Amino acid sequence: MSVIVGDAASFSEVSSTTNTYGGAELDQETFLNLLITQLQNQDPLNPQDSQEFVAQLAQFSSLEQLMTLNEGMDTLYLATSSMTNASMTQLIGKEVVAYGDSFNYDGEGSVDLMYDAAGEASEATLNIMDEDGTVVASITLGGLAEGEGNYTWNGETTDGDVADEGLYTFEIEASDTDGDEVTVYSMVTGVIDTMNYDSGTPVPEIDGVEIELGEIIRVIEPDTSTDSSDSEEEEQEGSETV
Repeated sequence: MSVIVGDAASFSEVSSTTNTYGGAELDQETFLNLLITQLQNQDPLNPQDSQEFVAQLAQFSSLEQLMTLNEGMDTLYLATSSMTNASMTQLIGKEVVAYGDSFNYDGEGSVDLMYDAAGEASEATLNIMDEDGTVVASITLGGLAEGEGNYTWNGETTDGDVADEGLYTFEIEASDTDGDEVTVYSMVTGVIDTMNYDSGTPVPEIDGVEIELGEIIRVIEPDTSTDSSDSEEEEQEGSETV
């Protein structure tokens, strides 16, 4: 009699050393067929040890449970991702404050640039770079208090011209009275107008600039009191006219 699996190779050896079968991944049915084939072709003069056989069955049972658990986790992940993607759309139209250094400039007017200083600084310089990384404006800010603050950039470059429309980044270099560096984090604020799912995960955008969800530190509800007052005034004027 020919022996296919040699000296009754154990199920654990087969499962740990065999990754593919016929060009496809091994599944539960394939493992079970291997185990049956092993029993059918065992040496009758040296049969499978009963304890080893029970151990192999236990391994197969554990494998089956793990595969079932893995399928359940995949289903749970898909459900959670779907809920997350749907809930993220609620951020559209909300004003947020987040850590980030990029902003779009439309070529006119001014831009509020926010920052968060890790400590008090006696000297600070604001550098604004274009999309190529070239510094277009370098502004001396003087001292900075610890915490959040903002600077309104009027769009003027170092040459005295108005900056072109485009994407810009900014950074603040600061130091204390001892000359030691003070870390200043760049921040952005604005209304989320787009939720991008191209990467498979939700990525909010402010005026075309992507921000990381994990970098958002505050979400601000829009102030609707002004709109309500205007509507009430219009209704009253309409009633008086009638």
